[in-house]
Amino acid sequence: MTTWVLLRGLMRDQRHWNGFDQRLRQRGCRVFTPDLPGNGILTHQASPLTIAEYASSVWQQLDEQLAGQAFYLLGLSMGGMLAMEMAKQRPEQIKHLFVLNSSAANLSPWYQRFNGLNALSAWLNRCRGRQLNPIESTIVRLTSYRHRRDIALIERWSRYRHESTPFFSNACRQLWAAFRYRCPASLTVPVSILSGDRDALVNIQTSRALAQQFKVELVVLAYCGHDITIDAPAKLAHYLFEIISLEQGEVSERFVDCGDLLDEETAFHEARLVQSLPNYLSALPTDVE
Repeated sequence: MTTWVLLRGLMRDQRHWNGFDQRLRQRGCRVFTPDLPGNGILTHQASPLTIAEYASSVWQQLDEQLAGQAFYLLGLSMGGMLAMEMAKQRPEQIKHLFVLNSSAANLSPWYQRFNGLNALSAWLNRCRGRQLNPIESTIVRLTSYRHRRDIALIERWSRYRHESTPFFSNACRQLWAAFRYRCPASLTVPVSILSGDRDALVNIQTSRALAQQFKVELVVLAYCGHDITIDAPAKLAHYLFEIISLEQGEVSERFVDCGDLLDEETAFHEARLVQSLPNYLSALPTDVE
């Protein structure tokens, strides 16, 4: 049984994996989703000001559960920074490092690492409703490409915020740590850098810079925003297991059992068709008597 550790980012916690962790468990994996200080079950802790301190907190949680066992490590956004720092600190425990839509201050300028104009646009164009928290609605609009109008998702995340609201001071401390983070010059563990081609929050060039830093090819997932685990969880899982299979010299099983992948892509393109249908119908010529 393979073991995975999943790390989310700024003001997010283990509830926000939206079932991606369960998808890995269904493949027979053991999955851990530790919260960062200031988030989730650790909301009342003060968030550190450096990524290295977050890494120490996560290692402490994992030491209690894994007792030195090696694992696959995946980090999204700020979680990717944390994952790189963990790989630097204890490379012997990490089988493979997967970094999704992340960045580093020593490789990319700040305006590529955070798109303020898109954040403002997301706030102005967010979905509105009595049960929809405006911050969560903005976050979904900004970080998802396929589900930015998903009312059920926004309602669920709004409930999470009501149950456990991150302190503003902790949000600022997490943002400060993320903006200051500088990735290592090299790592001794296998690294894969992945990015969504429709990321509205972080420019894809930051992932390209990371891929160049670690001398690996950038894996780009089409029609995916910042949170790939929400936009294309089946596609992401297939990519992860294919990379591992190739690394181990095994025959790839990416297309052996891919019903979920086909269903995911079909649903996405059907939704796009439905959304574009009114514009198509309005463009049709009308009969003139």
